[in-house]
Amino acid sequence: MRADGAFIPFTESFDISRVTTTVRGVGEMGEVIYVDLQAPINSLIAKHVVKVGRSSGLTRGIIMAYAVEYNDEKGNCFFTDFLIVGENKLIFELEGDSGSLILLIGDEGAMEKPRPIGIIWGGTANRGRLKLRNGHGPENWTSGVDLGRLLNLLQLDLITTDEDLRGLPSFLSSLIFYSPEMMCSSTKPSAWIIHKF
Repeated sequence: MRADGAFIPFTESFDISRVTTTVRGVGEMGEVIYVDLQAPINSLIAKHVVKVGRSSGLTRGIIMAYAVEYNDEKGNCFFTDFLIVGENKLIFELEGDSGSLILLIGDEGAMEKPRPIGIIWGGTANRGRLKLRNGHGPENWTSGVDLGRLLNLLQLDLITTDEDLRGLPSFLSSLIFYSPEMMCSSTKPSAWIIHKF
């Protein structure tokens, strides 16, 4: 499994009350989605996602594939959990967005909170374009890691609410995982809080 992120140690004087789990430009998030490989293919493919990245900001995309092995233009073989294509032929991520949280969004008008489903680890800037659909030329795409599977393998949990964040014992507040988009935030930083079960 391949994943990307940053862990930042804090001094004792760090004020955790200045941190929020709200995603800038998206709002509050729901619980992590754990992909069910026995579920029908349409429960995941063609679903809409968003992410906020350090380089590209807020972008929207569509999940095109899950558990994909492919060869790039140079013949290198890769495996990825997700392939995501940006909406309206726009790029979903840019170099520097690796580690950004991918959130599954509901249908237009749905009251459901966006739910974390993956983390970006690469895309077009690194490996070129792929022909993903019949009747379309090569497209820009993004690779993502299945967040639920990653958390299970590492025996970690993701804190998705400010209430849960405030309830952390003080020794756990030092295990804060910052996503790249917080690095350019001029407001309250966003953090994905991860701790061991």
